[in-house]
Amino acid sequence: MNNSLEYLAYPAIVANHRQSTTFKKKLDVGHHVSHKNRVEVAKPTVDNKPPVAHTHHILKLSKLQGEQKRINKIEYENKQLCQKIADAQRGPAKVDCWNEYFSKSLNRETRNRELVRITVENQGILRRLGDRKPHYDRRASEIDWQNSRRYIRNTTRYLLYKKD
Repeated sequence: MNNSLEYLAYPAIVANHRQSTTFKKKLDVGHHVSHKNRVEVAKPTVDNKPPVAHTHHILKLSKLQGEQKRINKIEYENKQLCQKIADAQRGPAKVDCWNEYFSKSLNRETRNRELVRITVENQGILRRLGDRKPHYDRRASEIDWQNSRRYIRNTTRYLLYKKD
């Protein structure tokens, strides 16, 4: 084809010598470049970005802190055990199954005898209290009751109600 007819963005129905294809090409290329720039600069109306990731949802500091405390405790206990093992290997042999010596009181027998004596005395007192019959003079209490009723009758304004 002809060089002038190589580019036809808008093909002419009837081409003549006055229709310059280079000028059309230049205008079309400029329009295309400005269109590309506008498309690149344009901001989308739909938000297609991922949601904001908050670090406190992903990185649990309290969990990490608890884990660190647990690790520190384990390391401390391991250090203590290693220290005990080192002390045991370094020092002389020790027996750790000794029976504890309890000091014996010199007057234990005397205290036991005193305790037995007090217990026997208490049992004797309890037996005598159980054997004793109650002494209650019924006739004297009846006379006392009649006297108190007579005093009440003499001192009251209204007569007492008699059941009998």
